[in-house]
Amino acid sequence: MKKLAAALLTIALLLTTGCSGNTNKETGNVIARHSEDEDGLYYGKQGDTMRNEFFDFIVEDVKLTDSFGGYTAKEGMRLLCVTVKEVNTFGEALPMFDQDFVLTWESTEELFYPLVNLDDKSVMPEEFELAKGKSATYKLVFEVPAEEPEFLLIYLEEFDNDETGDMFIVTLTPDAQ
Repeated sequence: MKKLAAALLTIALLLTTGCSGNTNKETGNVIARHSEDEDGLYYGKQGDTMRNEFFDFIVEDVKLTDSFGGYTAKEGMRLLCVTVKEVNTFGEALPMFDQDFVLTWESTEELFYPLVNLDDKSVMPEEFELAKGKSATYKLVFEVPAEEPEFLLIYLEEFDNDETGDMFIVTLTPDAQ
C-alpha cells in the first residue's frame, strides 16, 4: 500500500510539473541511484540504464499491438509491449516480480499493472529468481488507450522492512507495429 501511495503522490507531482524537472544523476545513459543529498526521483527514457539498490533495468523496446500472447485488446485499446532487461547487481539472488513495475499516462491518475497469464514465454513471470550477476529479458504487457502517445513506466524500490527508496520513471513513446 505504501508503494501505491508513494507512486500516486509522485504521479500527481509529475502531472503538475509537466515532467520538466530533471533531477537525474546521469553518467552517459546511466541513471544512477541517489546520494544522500538527492530526492530519490529519477527520470529516464528507452535505452537508459536505471540503476537502483538491487538491479539495473533497461527498457530495450516498446511497441503497440492489437493482440499478444492470446489476448486481444478491448475496443478503443491497444497492448503496450515493453521489453525490459534486468541485471542483478546485488550481492545475492533476488526475488523478482512483474508487478514491481506499474504504468500510467497523462490522462489518468491510476496505476496499471502488467497483464498476467498470457500465452507467451517472453512475458515476465509473475515471480522469478534472478541469480547474482545474471540478467533476464522479458516483456511486460499493458492494456492502454489507443489514443495515448506517451506512457510512464514506474519502479519503486521496496525494502524488507517495508520502507521505500528511490523511484525510477521511464518515459515510453512506442512505435506502432
